[in-house]
Amino acid sequence: MRRWVVKGIAIVLVCLAIAGGAAWHYLGRSLPQIDGAVSLSGLSSPVDIIRDSDAIPHIFASNVPDALFGLGYAHAQDRLWQMEFQRRVGHGRLSEIFGAAAVPQDRFLRTVGFGRAARSAWERMPEPAKSEINAYVAGVNAFITTHHGAKLPPEFTLLRFEPEPWSGVDVVVWVKMMAWDLSANYSFELLRDDLVRAVGTERMQQLMPPYPDNGLRIISGGERPLDRSAARRSEDSPGRSEDRPLHDSFYAFGNALSRGIPAVRDVLLGGATTESLGSNNWVVDGTLSATGKPLLANDPHLGTKLPSTWYLAHLSAGDSGDLDVIGATLPGTPAVALGRNRFIAWGATNVAADVEDLYREQLDDSGKFAIFRGTREPLTIVRETIEVKGGPSVRVDVRITRHGPLVSDAINVNNAEDPRGSAPPPLPPLALRWTALDADDMTLPAFLKVNRARNWTDFTAALADFMVPSQNFVYGDTDGHIGYYAPGRIPIRARGDGSLPADGSSGDDEWIGWIPFDKLPHLYDPAEHFIVTANNNPAAGDYAYTLGVDWPEPYRATRIRDLVRDRAHLTPDDFARIQADTLSLHARALLPLLMQHARPETAADRQALDILRRWDGDMRGTSNAASIFEAWFLQLTPTIAGDDLGPLTTASYAGRFSFVTRFLENTLDANDLTWCDDRSTAKPETCEEEVTGALHTAVADLTSRLGSDMTRWRWDGFHRAIFPHQGLDGVALLRALLSRSVPNGGDWSTPNVGTVSVAQPYDQRSVAGYRQIIDLSPANDSRFIIDVGQSGHFLSNHYDDFLEDWHGVQHRKMRMERADIERGALGHLRLDPLPTSTSNFQLPTSNF
Repeated sequence: MRRWVVKGIAIVLVCLAIAGGAAWHYLGRSLPQIDGAVSLSGLSSPVDIIRDSDAIPHIFASNVPDALFGLGYAHAQDRLWQMEFQRRVGHGRLSEIFGAAAVPQDRFLRTVGFGRAARSAWERMPEPAKSEINAYVAGVNAFITTHHGAKLPPEFTLLRFEPEPWSGVDVVVWVKMMAWDLSANYSFELLRDDLVRAVGTERMQQLMPPYPDNGLRIISGGERPLDRSAARRSEDSPGRSEDRPLHDSFYAFGNALSRGIPAVRDVLLGGATTESLGSNNWVVDGTLSATGKPLLANDPHLGTKLPSTWYLAHLSAGDSGDLDVIGATLPGTPAVALGRNRFIAWGATNVAADVEDLYREQLDDSGKFAIFRGTREPLTIVRETIEVKGGPSVRVDVRITRHGPLVSDAINVNNAEDPRGSAPPPLPPLALRWTALDADDMTLPAFLKVNRARNWTDFTAALADFMVPSQNFVYGDTDGHIGYYAPGRIPIRARGDGSLPADGSSGDDEWIGWIPFDKLPHLYDPAEHFIVTANNNPAAGDYAYTLGVDWPEPYRATRIRDLVRDRAHLTPDDFARIQADTLSLHARALLPLLMQHARPETAADRQALDILRRWDGDMRGTSNAASIFEAWFLQLTPTIAGDDLGPLTTASYAGRFSFVTRFLENTLDANDLTWCDDRSTAKPETCEEEVTGALHTAVADLTSRLGSDMTRWRWDGFHRAIFPHQGLDGVALLRALLSRSVPNGGDWSTPNVGTVSVAQPYDQRSVAGYRQIIDLSPANDSRFIIDVGQSGHFLSNHYDDFLEDWHGVQHRKMRMERADIERGALGHLRLDPLPTSTSNFQLPTSNF
């Protein structure tokens, strides 16, 4: 009997192995062709795609349109699922492939109207830009029309559908979504209003102190020390809340947008939930470099995902160098977003400009008119229909006021339909005014012009069209010049600073214009010979306009500035060490205050303090002190402010690490018992008791996670960078196969950023997903890398082959010379035009 059981098990295992091998073979058919030749419609001349030894495509063409066609084809080869997922996010068409679970997110996406805004922008786009975008789209469609079934990425097989043709609108819509990711100041408005509701205006200002007057600024502020007293002295209100405050409005938004696909939740909430989205860039001129020419570095910080947000590519077109550009591209778009050409280099960080306002609208009883200056104005009603896989379609009537769509409609319906119950109270009518919803958005054409700029004049002329999201661009060129510009359409308000929801009915809070381009912050060949930006306040204290109010503490900028000034004859290796730096100025600033207030009573707590006393503040992965400090820091907000704010508002506030740090330093420095006393107990508590209690809780948490041996509490032992698969990470059976993670160091304030998620403690879900170091000397010792890998196919050798080197801050060579590219190349693919392609090819119209 036992023999037959063994035989039966063996037969089952053999069958499973055969089935697994067959599935592996089937899915492997969708790996891209990287060698040989294919004939395609849409080309005017041959295109060579050479994948170098790092799987980075170098696209050689005789003209710019054909080069962009080649980029579209390469993007589709390696990232078609990512592109499909992203455009479905942008158009709010996720329910068609994921079913009813995605309806809440589609409802919000359709209400905001990213797709409508993309269509409007496309209609008004200049013909030269349209022509180049269409060439890129033709490359994407050339791949789609020649690949079906098993030749498509595995995600299409799993979800049982094939992609529709692409259009220019599909390209623009993802640019809109990237702008949303980097324009999350609406969330600060909601949070401030919730704080006012909880503790009043004066105490809200204590919880969210303004950027210190003497904080490090990009322009005119490099030598001034950080002055905490300036923030404490400020008595000016950052905004108004004339009507009744909203009720847990931030929670209502977060709850409504969290339902559905986790990857979409991450896109929709983005930087709205924690201090995670940031970036660093800096440039030095030849007086500070070893080569005598500028060096430039950039590492943008965005949410983690797999495939990576970024895709490395090189485009070369025309014998006269019409286009020769290399760097980081965004799959689904036809330009190099960050990188260099033969003449210039550039990098970008987020300005954190306030380009979103929520308006409280006063509607009449019918809900079809808004009151504005005493007059009833009809709302625009746009009917949207969401098609749902396996279920009935859902109708959405989007109501739009003069200020924008009533996003509260989608939030309220989503919360009311939440099967988990306990929905938050409905929000009053809230309209979203956002620059990216304006019809004349020329951001993408601006990037296309930047790719071919040859000097500062060309570069700034291109940036004049740049709209949203406003970015801190640093610049260097082969002639030795460096510069900085913060372009973007930033509103001028009739009153207020946009930090709280505005009154939509009075007409007193309207946008009345834009900051003129020549008045936006900029520098050219500064006397300091270097420029550093890291999301800190861009402008001098006497700047005439309001750019925003929600800049993070300038720890990263300060650390980078100090490291740049510390050395002469800087090299790319020096820049790499700066990108790898994990010294936490946050810890160095806050820890002395915490130590002054700590009165440990247990042996474990005393041992933890002893470890911290010997610590240098470096959040390196091997440090046990880093673990203790981070755990302690995360416990301070709920311990000190939780009784005043309540659990929902505390959860919303706790991830705003810059504001939390300012609040803690001010509170502990002043020994403010109004905050330290726990209102839920009869006995008054001191700040010493609260700080000590937070330490005790932190030590207990680490003990439960890591054991009692504190010498083994490595920071990277439980702090990991998490890279969830876009779209399918929520499927537990697929997560291990498709998603990745890696141990990491750093914190939210270190140049090598290692911020943690408050919702998922100690997980890192925002990273420097792209790093570049550009040498503008003839030697061109330029380097770059992305976080995971070039390929989006889980069977590819290049799905995650960058991950370990990315973690170690190791780069890949930024090759621009063909002989160097050919050396060790992995593949040579030639795209040949079909004989009738020029005259007969027509771009399909997408149904998106």
